[in-house]
Amino acid sequence: MTTNEFEHIAVKLRLRLLKVGRDFFADDDKSEDIAQEVLMRLWVMRGRINVELGVEALAVRMAKNLCVSEWRRQNAHRSVPIDERMAVDDRPAAKVEMSDNEAVLKRALSQLTRSERRLYIMRHEADMDIGQISAATGIGARSVSAMLSAARRKLFETIKRGGCL
Repeated sequence: MTTNEFEHIAVKLRLRLLKVGRDFFADDDKSEDIAQEVLMRLWVMRGRINVELGVEALAVRMAKNLCVSEWRRQNAHRSVPIDERMAVDDRPAAKVEMSDNEAVLKRALSQLTRSERRLYIMRHEADMDIGQISAATGIGARSVSAMLSAARRKLFETIKRGGCL
């Protein structure tokens, strides 16, 4: 895509990207940020974009992904750890439930492979991100992510079928 083609397409794309941001956040400033970020990324990769394949679909997908990433980033700061939420509830029943939940999770974790359990603990108890885990273990980031996903799925299935009760 040439610079002139990009400039022509960018005018139309900007309106579409603003709508995606507005639909997601209902905030004009955030939608403007999303639109600008996507247009900037498209500008950087303009030499590799094939106009015939549909630039709008690519731009909209990029905008939606940015919206989700931004939403996750905002909500990660707002979330309160489960331990803190439960600590507020001093009822004996809540304490028993918390204890039972911890026991179920511990039993389910014992059914994971050693490497799955290690990665799960690094991610969820040591609060390491994928990059840190990858650096510490020497396993590629994509592999770490896939292994964590598989471990969580196994935990869920084990708990769901009652294998830990």
